[in-house]
Amino acid sequence: MAGEPSRKGVVDRHDDADRRRTIVSIAEANRASADAWLARGAQAWRTALEPLTHEQRETSVETLRAYEREAAAEHGDA
Repeated sequence: MAGEPSRKGVVDRHDDADRRRTIVSIAEANRASADAWLARGAQAWRTALEPLTHEQRETSVETLRAYEREAAAEHGDA
């Protein structure tokens, strides 16, 4: 799955001694772009959650986690 992005230099792949897994990370040359892209999403979440009470935030997060679990289970990712 990371083969093509690795060949294009978007990500770096590191094989550890175990060889049953490969660690993939954003290539240093692309890190600033990735950080900027992620920051926009993080700011949107902060803006959306800021007016909520602590309890409302907890409920929102629990709901999103339940959704992710169900979506993963439907696709065999769980």
